[in-house]
Amino acid sequence: MKKFVRLLFAGLLTAIVLVLLLVLTPIKSSNVVVFRSLQDKQSIYTFTNHQTKSHPIIIELRKFPFPYKAMLAISSDADHETLRKFNLIHEFLNTTQMTPMGRGVGLDIADSFFMYNGSDLHAFVDDHHTPIGKEFTYFKGVGDTRYGAKIIDAYIHDGWLDSMHTYGDFNMKNHAQTRFTRKLAVQAIQALQAAHDKVTVWIDHGNQSNVDNFGSYGFSRFYNYQKGALPHSPYYHTDLLIPYGIKFVWTDRNSSVFGHQSMIYPVKLPDGREVWGFWRYTNGRERRPGVIRWLWSVDDLARQLSPKHLRAIIAHHQYAILAQHFCADNTVLPLPQNARDRLRLLAREYHDGKILVARTSRLLKYNVTERFLHYSVAHKNNQRIIHISAVRDPVFGTFTPTIDDLRGITFYTPDPDNTIIEIGNTPIAPKFIQKNSDDGIASSVSIKWYKPDTANYSLTQPGVW
Repeated sequence: MKKFVRLLFAGLLTAIVLVLLLVLTPIKSSNVVVFRSLQDKQSIYTFTNHQTKSHPIIIELRKFPFPYKAMLAISSDADHETLRKFNLIHEFLNTTQMTPMGRGVGLDIADSFFMYNGSDLHAFVDDHHTPIGKEFTYFKGVGDTRYGAKIIDAYIHDGWLDSMHTYGDFNMKNHAQTRFTRKLAVQAIQALQAAHDKVTVWIDHGNQSNVDNFGSYGFSRFYNYQKGALPHSPYYHTDLLIPYGIKFVWTDRNSSVFGHQSMIYPVKLPDGREVWGFWRYTNGRERRPGVIRWLWSVDDLARQLSPKHLRAIIAHHQYAILAQHFCADNTVLPLPQNARDRLRLLAREYHDGKILVARTSRLLKYNVTERFLHYSVAHKNNQRIIHISAVRDPVFGTFTPTIDDLRGITFYTPDPDNTIIEIGNTPIAPKFIQKNSDDGIASSVSIKWYKPDTANYSLTQPGVW
């Protein structure tokens, strides 16, 4: 009986080894190694291969740019945004200068903007009872007179704005009414194109008067008010928006999950177009069904950026995007002290090389590249040549990446000095390459991430609050 058990155990062990060899062995062609799909990576690295006489250790893709173990963005909605509050907040977030709220933390955090203000709510948006009509927008009201347009154009180019919070604030007291029209969408897209404003992120907004929303139409009866992607609706506009360049959409769905292995998921719109949806951390766990405890006000930032949350995404090598409303408080100093303290904690994790803090658009673009990068490795004259052929994006189609598409991509290699990265058959210039020491797994070589930019881009304009 014991002999039978030993034979059975040996057979099972042999089968397990054969399965592991089948899964982990790359597809080989002469001296070239062509990797399988990279879509199902769950760890900081993808494949493990051993030294052999015919092939040295095979190159592996690191999940995050070296030396980081996690990646985080803060995605703030433009509600109650005034230029005064916006400038104070981003001088603290983005610069390292002394500000009214203390020394700036120098993080790459971008914000969102409105094109229009079509709200009839009686609300204040800043200190001294500033009315909602003074909200920071591209156009004045729902007309064609420009209000904060020049500053918004500049902030998009400078990296302080990277997301459209729909076309505008169309919250109405009567949810069955709206001031949005397709004509406003046409005017908005034309203005952004004329200013060479490249925006790839759209964030659904507000109550059911915001009929230009479109991310979750058909998901439940509640979302049937969303008309932006319905071809026969007078509010249809995604035939303009998606060709303009929007690729990523927050679909108005809440989430209590902080860290994710990937932030993106494909969304099929009613007009047949496809975009990437993405998750945002919006709320705590429901205490009882249907009762959501929202955690996306600036007063909740300390709970969002808790040490527990930050430790978890580092330990599990995860992405995180926090939903926020930086301009929620109508106070002289718009960020409360506990929020500033937690932003300083986040800055320490960034400067210590643990969490890469990136604007939302950069995190999402990196996420697509990291998941769908296709490459092969050749060994020639003691050199390892990483041949990047494409990003096989299943939503927007396969494309040959540029340097900007590959920012931060990192490959494990036993010899960074003798590893070459090519796009197509063209080696990437040395000025874009970074050689990295052993991080506990292996040494590596990277395509450099964006240079830190802590310049103060704040602007003011007479008559713009």
